[in-house]
Amino acid sequence: LEMRAEGVGLFRTEFLFMQRRTAPSEAEQVEPYRRVFEAFGPDRPVVVRLADIGGDKAMPYLDLPPEANPFLGVRAIRLAGRNLELLSAQLRAIWRAAARAGVTPHVMAPMVATIADVELLLELRDEARAAVAASGEALPERMVTGVMIEIPVAAILAREIARRVDFFSIGTNDLTQYAMAADRSNPELAYLQDALHPGVLKLIAGVVAGAAEAGIPTAVCGELAGDPAGALVLAGLGVGELSADAGSLDGIRAALAGVARSQLRDLGQRALDAADASAVRSMAAELLA
Repeated sequence: LEMRAEGVGLFRTEFLFMQRRTAPSEAEQVEPYRRVFEAFGPDRPVVVRLADIGGDKAMPYLDLPPEANPFLGVRAIRLAGRNLELLSAQLRAIWRAAARAGVTPHVMAPMVATIADVELLLELRDEARAAVAASGEALPERMVTGVMIEIPVAAILAREIARRVDFFSIGTNDLTQYAMAADRSNPELAYLQDALHPGVLKLIAGVVAGAAEAGIPTAVCGELAGDPAGALVLAGLGVGELSADAGSLDGIRAALAGVARSQLRDLGQRALDAADASAVRSMAAELLA
């Protein structure tokens, strides 16, 4: 708020689930969500990401077996197959917190890969609302519901998914990792982790196109959104919202304020035809100079 943010693009809730022997109850989750909702108020949306736990974020109460490739493992929405109540309780808490703060909640699910994942999210959302409403609590009419696009197949299915949700949020960190088949925690593969690679940008462009066809917005919440060069390219590709660390906001504003929309569109098109990420960064640097 001090940096004039227009909302929260990614409210990381997994910290409520970490360093515990048991999962947080529905009641324990309501208050922290309510405080954030109230701080930003009804006109600055707070996008709550359902807990991205499991995989590399081991929790003793999940009783998950060790995995050789945790980033590709049972995590986030995939936990529903093993612990459905974990996600249901979180959704009920979000409904209650939003009601008490007087806001419309915004929620997104990470690690969505299939249409079935999307349908499960919507089913759990509606079941959670019905359960809370049955207690007599007055609730917001809707929960603005989106998905993170961070798995390449979800980007490929963007048109089909967009018809079922209210928004997309592209997680460029994981999208790049999966598209480049390069573990982002491996320093020897750091050269493959630049989300400005034209191959990754083509995935992003496809997501934007699918969202536009369905009339829903596309945001980016990966590190690329907080990079001035990245912000220019993303805006040029038609991304409408950027979510970044608060300390990055002024730099992004300055970068975008210094160029015309026509220049951004031209940059976006040239970036898609570039040979590599380095070439794209050089193009963006010309506009930032």
